[in-house]
Amino acid sequence: MSGITKQLIISFVFLSLLGSAAPGNSQGFAQYCNDRYGFCVDYPSSLTMDPPPANGDGRRFHDPNGFLLIVSGINNVLDDTVETEMKSQSKDIEKITYRSEGKNWFVLSGYKGSDVVYLKTYVGEGAVNHLYIKYPAQKKADYTETVTIISRSFKPGDLNVAH
Repeated sequence: MSGITKQLIISFVFLSLLGSAAPGNSQGFAQYCNDRYGFCVDYPSSLTMDPPPANGDGRRFHDPNGFLLIVSGINNVLDDTVETEMKSQSKDIEKITYRSEGKNWFVLSGYKGSDVVYLKTYVGEGAVNHLYIKYPAQKKADYTETVTIISRSFKPGDLNVAH
């Protein structure tokens, strides 16, 4: 085998491996970006995507095993801050087991009934972007890696303006 042929084979294998590591390829992830609020998230392509709402504020995805993913945006008409939004959202989680916050975001995770709940929110002067995940607690081992991929991929749109 000539040196050029070996280089072509190695390059092909390398590019194939790079492609399979990207969301939307062999890992089975696709990307949803919201036209109105500008946020984006990677989600398992095996999930069913519900029809879009009339106001274009986000999407719902689900599977037959009880996994639910909701990504949405709202205009920040109440001038919420990270602190006020986190306080408001924490009321919907019965037992919070994880809490983290940054300058313009927060994460809450815990339990609501027999479900695990995960919420990641970005707050700005003009808009708020939410990522909400819920699934049965008995399926936690099945969904942990998926939730990690989804949550790390969630990127806000322009939070400084209303949409």
